[in-house]
Amino acid sequence: MKTYAIGDVHGRADLLGEMLKFIDAENTAHPEAYRVVFLGDIIDRGPDSRIAMNLVVAELGRHPESRLILGNHEEFLLYFLDLPEKRDLVFSHWMNNGGLPCAISYGLDVTKSYPDIQEAHRDLIELLDRNPDHLAAIRAAESSVVVGDCILVHAGLRPGVPLGGQTTKDLRTIREACLDSDFDFGQVVIHGHTVTASGRPEVYANRIALDTSGGHEATLSAAVLQAGRPNRFLAARRAAGRVEVNAVEPLIAGPG
Repeated sequence: MKTYAIGDVHGRADLLGEMLKFIDAENTAHPEAYRVVFLGDIIDRGPDSRIAMNLVVAELGRHPESRLILGNHEEFLLYFLDLPEKRDLVFSHWMNNGGLPCAISYGLDVTKSYPDIQEAHRDLIELLDRNPDHLAAIRAAESSVVVGDCILVHAGLRPGVPLGGQTTKDLRTIREACLDSDFDFGQVVIHGHTVTASGRPEVYANRIALDTSGGHEATLSAAVLQAGRPNRFLAARRAAGRVEVNAVEPLIAGPG
């Protein structure tokens, strides 16, 4: 089965929508022979988190083999819902790390004068609860997905630790310890989470980085994985008022 691994979306439903249309068009002859694995961070920062989650839920429904990996930004949302004793702290941290556009996309009225922060919490919880399919998809999300000789995760792996011993914190938030290492994990690690310096997918000896979501020139990248064929890479970009999806050459990089 052909697998499309899609990097961090961060609320850019415009890019994700066109990427999924392109993928669908590539597979009209055999729509059952591919799946999509989302590497997480569907929400936050960009303007259309709710619409982006609609697209993810629809894709998961169309192709039962497709998967969503939990990103640290989806985890912020779950902490907000599930840890009432820490809700003030979680809410502040989430909103300061890209959560405010997400809350607005779900309908939070930021022009409203709230008498206390708890009322804002209640409004946002009610708005999120109106999207039970989104919450169900996030709660059912994976920590990792194995595809052939690749392992797909949100952030990366800790060198020297077997997969079964990796913490969820590392899988969702690790940076330098993985990015600066040339450790052979036994499988190629495909991840997002840290924006590539080149703005393109970056291929290292032990990993492939797909988060190209940074800045005003945000790009949504995907890797196409198929046994017996070289990996391909796609990029969705907005230019001249429209989104285009094209093949893109990755940066072939050394360790670190």
